Amino acid sequence: MTKIILAGGFGKLGLAIQAGLAGTDYDIVGILSGHSHESQYPVWTTHDQITEAADIFLDVSTPATVFENAQWAVNHDMAVVIGATGLTEAQVTQLRGQSKHGILIVPNFSLSAVLLMQFAQQAARYFPDVEIVETHNPKKVDSPSGTAVQTAKLIANERINAAQKTRDGEARGQRVSDIPVHAMRLPGYIAQQSVYFGGIDEQLTLTQSTTSRSAFVPGVLMALAGVKKITDLKVGLDSVL
Repeated sequence: MTKIILAGGFGKLGLAIQAGLAGTDYDIVGILSGHSHESQYPVWTTHDQITEAADIFLDVSTPATVFENAQWAVNHDMAVVIGATGLTEAQVTQLRGQSKHGILIVPNFSLSAVLLMQFAQQAARYFPDVEIVETHNPKKVDSPSGTAVQTAKLIANERINAAQKTRDGEARGQRVSDIPVHAMRLPGYIAQQSVYFGGIDEQLTLTQSTTSRSAFVPGVLMALAGVKKITDLKVGLDSVL
C-alpha cells in the first residue's frame, strides 16, 4: 500500500478523494486541515502534529497554505502532488531545486480539461487570436483559475504573429501570457472552460465542463501513480500520462 497524507481533505474535492481512494492501493494515513473534524483518519491542524510517515503528500488545500505544505513534505522525504493553486513562478523554481522525489503540480485533475489544454495548444499554431473564458462556483478562491492560467501559457508557447491588439479602456479580462482570460463565478457551476479562437471567416471553440467533483478522482489516481515515476518537478497531468 502507498501511504498518503491528504491536505485539504474536508473540502468538496478532498471529500471526493477520500471516497475515491477507498478500496484502492492508496492508504490515507492522515489528513492535514485548517480546522478539526470528526474523521475515520487522524486529523492534524498543524505540521507539528503530524505523527505518520507517508510516501506521497497530496495537497488540495488553499493558495495560502500550498507552498508551506510542499516545503514541509519535501523536507520530510515525500513525493508531492499539488492540486491546489497559488504557487508563484519563484516558488515553483524554489521547489524544483529542493525536490528529492517527484513533485507534480496539477492545475486540473479532469481528463477532459487535460485534453482541452492539449487541443488548444495544437489549435494555437494555426489560430493565434484567442481568448479564454472560465466559470467556477463563487467559493473558488483564485481568479483566474489555475487551469486557465496553464492553458494560456501552453497557448502562448505555440502561437505566433497574434494580430489582436488591446485598446485602452477595453474590458478584456486579465491578460495571462498576453492572452485575455475572463473569469466568472456563478452558483450552479463546478468548473467550465471555453477557449475561443478566431480566424478569417471561421471560428473554433473548445469547451469542457465537470458537473461533479467525482470526475476528478480518476485524474487524482493517475497523478499518484505518475509522481512515483518521476524524480523532478513537472507541471500538468499530461506530463505523466
